Amino acid sequence: MAMRKREVLTKKERAAQDTFMAALRIKKRRTKQPIIVALIGLVGSGKSSVAQELAKHIGATVIEGDAIRIELRKQKARYEGTRGIAESVALEVIQRGGNAILDFDFIDAKKRATVRQKARRAGVRTIFVCTYCDHDVMAGRVISAAYHAGGFFGGASSRWKGNAQSKGAVVKLREMWRRTPHHYRWVNTGGGRWVIKNPPCAVFADIDTTDPISWKRKVRQCAKKLLQQ
Repeated sequence: MAMRKREVLTKKERAAQDTFMAALRIKKRRTKQPIIVALIGLVGSGKSSVAQELAKHIGATVIEGDAIRIELRKQKARYEGTRGIAESVALEVIQRGGNAILDFDFIDAKKRATVRQKARRAGVRTIFVCTYCDHDVMAGRVISAAYHAGGFFGGASSRWKGNAQSKGAVVKLREMWRRTPHHYRWVNTGGGRWVIKNPPCAVFADIDTTDPISWKRKVRQCAKKLLQQ
């Protein structure tokens, strides 16, 4: 599958990338070979928690999509440069002796193809890790996290006129609703319910984050396999 044509960053996008990169603390990798970990998961599925936990075990730097978008917003630039910036930063992290974890949702086949191709050209392995959880747990996380932090969603565009925290909750919940069909399928039995779909590609680990204790054990198991390879 061909990579997307738009790869050259604009002046504002480069400025956002430079600011983001300057603030990044690169961790020394603990694996034998460099790795880029790309996550697959809906808003509230536990991507960020899994990313941070895995990073501690394999020596990786987490590259957060929302943090890049905030820098783009400060530059009054469009968000479409987010993925390109993240991939460039990931390769820079690799060159500086680290592993990179991309805290994005790589459910889209084109995004997966792009990061694979760039990593392959640099001689870097790419793996995908899928996160999911009970739908009610996910909704609770989305609302709770958004109300207790501003961040990207608190400053996002919305017709809701509440404060940053309440707007953040509304926007984040909207994103969860919007993207749910990419990750879950509706089963019209017993009043109806959402059921997780199979991952769209081969994944290195499939982590259910519903239980607050067992998911960390699964992350450690994933890290152990990576460290042994």
